[in-house]
Amino acid sequence: MLIKNGFLINPKTRTEEKCDIRIEDGLVKEIGKLSITDGEDVIDAEGLIVAPGLIDTHIHFRDPGFTHKEDLHTGSLSAARGG
Repeated sequence: MLIKNGFLINPKTRTEEKCDIRIEDGLVKEIGKLSITDGEDVIDAEGLIVAPGLIDTHIHFRDPGFTHKEDLHTGSLSAARGG
């Protein structure tokens, strides 16, 4: 699969640039200005940001106090289902 024309933001490598990303067997294989190969699936990411998985660590489990809204169990299930 080739992701074309996305704006890559990668804090680890301090990369912020428009580029293409080739993915093979679920792994990033190449990053740069890449050509499409025959039969390759292509995603046009023009105007979109491409970034590694982002995690929101700011959460509010309602336990103790408001467990009728959410508790550790239901909040954890929701987070796991959301990915």
